[in-house]
Amino acid sequence: MPTISLPRLEKWILGLPAGAVTPSLPNFVEPRMAGTKRKSARPGVIRKPLSKSALLPMSAQSARELSLAHHLALAACRGTHANRHQINELVRSVYMAYYLQRMGFGEVPFECYEHAEAAFENALAIAAKSAKWTIHEQDAPVIERVLALHDQQLSEAPMHRVVEAEKQLRQFLAGESASPLVRPIPE
Repeated sequence: MPTISLPRLEKWILGLPAGAVTPSLPNFVEPRMAGTKRKSARPGVIRKPLSKSALLPMSAQSARELSLAHHLALAACRGTHANRHQINELVRSVYMAYYLQRMGFGEVPFECYEHAEAAFENALAIAAKSAKWTIHEQDAPVIERVLALHDQQLSEAPMHRVVEAEKQLRQFLAGESASPLVRPIPE
């Protein structure tokens, strides 16, 4: 049986064609105030100041709702009532946690992400054979650990960082790479 790489996993689960356009992300910048000049880190590039809502974490209620959706998806995938949308929810949340961790928000060992990715590959293989969307019970604790980190990230990371992580996820999905995971270089 041919293997399907994870970018195709996500697109296959979503049912998106390879070149599908995804909706744009919200713009969290406010217009510049007259008379304010800041030096840019990159000469020639004007950086717009971020709004207050972009600098603060998402609301506690929004973070709880997202967390609940992620944990319910995992619970469904552990049982017999899952579908491709729940697997998709888990893939997205694990990759978002990875991107936010790379920005400095929380830390779990890199191996947890690799293990979760392998669990998703396995779930895809099972679904292709039997049309059952499941996560093996031995894989669930690792995914739970990453989801717990992501819960913390959603409640602490500024919204502009969450939006940046979402942009990175969309770039990965639009590309040809087999995985967004890049093993850190040992120091």
